[in-house]
Amino acid sequence: MMVGNEKVNFLKGAAILSAAGIFSRFLGLIYRIVVTRLIGAEGVGLYQMAYPIYSILLVVSVSGIPVALAKLISERMALGQKREALRTFRVALGLSFIFGSLLSILLFIGARPLVTFIDLDPRSYYSIIAIAPAILIVSVMAAYRGFFQGLQNMVPTAVSQVLEQIVRMMTMIGLVYFLLPYGIELSAAGAAFAAVTGAIAGLLILLVIYFRYVKSAGLEFEQGEKDGEKLARVVKQISNYAIPISLGALVLPLMNLVDLVFVPHRLQVIGFTVEEATFQYGGLTLALTLVHFPGIITTSLRTSLVPSISSAFTLNDIDTIKRQATRALRFAVLIGLPSSAGLYILAEPLCWLIFDEPFAAVPLHFVAWGVFFIALQQISAGILQGVGKVKVPARNLLIGAGVNAVINYTLTGIPQFGIRGAALGTVMGFATAAFLNLISLRRTVKFCFQLKDMLLKPIFAAGVMAGTVFFSNYGLYYFLQIFLSREVSKTIATIVSVGIGVVIFLITLLITGGLREQDLRALPGFKRLISPLQRLKLLRS
Repeated sequence: MMVGNEKVNFLKGAAILSAAGIFSRFLGLIYRIVVTRLIGAEGVGLYQMAYPIYSILLVVSVSGIPVALAKLISERMALGQKREALRTFRVALGLSFIFGSLLSILLFIGARPLVTFIDLDPRSYYSIIAIAPAILIVSVMAAYRGFFQGLQNMVPTAVSQVLEQIVRMMTMIGLVYFLLPYGIELSAAGAAFAAVTGAIAGLLILLVIYFRYVKSAGLEFEQGEKDGEKLARVVKQISNYAIPISLGALVLPLMNLVDLVFVPHRLQVIGFTVEEATFQYGGLTLALTLVHFPGIITTSLRTSLVPSISSAFTLNDIDTIKRQATRALRFAVLIGLPSSAGLYILAEPLCWLIFDEPFAAVPLHFVAWGVFFIALQQISAGILQGVGKVKVPARNLLIGAGVNAVINYTLTGIPQFGIRGAALGTVMGFATAAFLNLISLRRTVKFCFQLKDMLLKPIFAAGVMAGTVFFSNYGLYYFLQIFLSREVSKTIATIVSVGIGVVIFLITLLITGGLREQDLRALPGFKRLISPLQRLKLLRS
């Protein structure tokens, strides 16, 4: 029956994307570390100034079409309409190419006026024009990813992500090092241009996989565009889903743009120079890099969840929808809570170890709690999109962005808060969006929310973990200094404390019953742990 296949596809797809995402993000941390050490927080600030503008235009071209494509293709495949699925993809691919081309040209031509209008550091102009061509390439690549996601095959997306990041890392480090003698602004532009080379590599591998797939699928599937739905109807269907999703996704880069516009300006209002404000803004972006790292898993869950729930929704399989929604939200809590607690406790040593920029710990102490709310917002939005409520998460996230803007502008301009105000604004913005999503989800899906299992037990486990990590980190640090240097002691203490935190959190969950046998059976590759844990009497049925 379909339920079994749905569960396998959903969880296996999420596991594949999570593994690729973690590896890709690990590579991202490597080049971020190297680049930060080469050009410092000021150079990172110049590089990051291109991203809010680039992200806004990229969202317009990229975000809505792939998600709509995955949803529409999964619905057609559930009904056995293979030819209509292929026609839908080809129409979406054409739309992606058109929008991507126009927006790449727009960003390249309008870079100088944008820098002047937004009052950015003039040196950021070079980073903006360097990254502009990536919009076209990423737009086309995203359409191919959406096609395979609609088939609930996450392997092509995972492969392209990894290859894209490898090429991006190599290009970024090479260009930053080569261009550094010519000025920090050109070196930062080299880092931005790596998005172009990485996207080219990711697209090429997707093209190879796609043409092999179409050939192996047979002539009937390849000839899909000869009949089925008319072009105008397909465009309308894609637009009905893509536009609300794009508007919702547009909110995130708009929040980054709010940070870009408000943070440096408001910091200057309270007495910081342009260079100091850019430095602190760079520290905030470094903190956000760590905050978004755990989101790899929840983003993968959401990506795999949308076509799976859409397929069940098309067949009116309400039980599968409720079961998957409850499980996905529970995993979001189990990922978000310990991640937030760990980043809060280890903010200073992690920023020192990873970026050699201890100042980033200042905003990280506050924005770390955003991990939990981001996880809930992402998963709840994916479920709502899967059941056709694509406008709801967009509206809720827009409200959250408004909350973020008000708090950001107000608190960042108060000397007692400064950069901490921007961090608090981010947390409260995502908290608002997540809370509103959950209210909407409760009304729509009527999933089973068990307060004790879904929230109280994970909170207790995260608290035990946080206390253990705090004492182990400082205890190890001072003990190791007897034998080793300060830097080596801090490095070892931080890495060991992270491992201890993971183990303590899982053991506490097992002891309290927050992690049960059915949870392990649902996770690919974890079934082998059931027997040993049962012998140790750590696992409940």
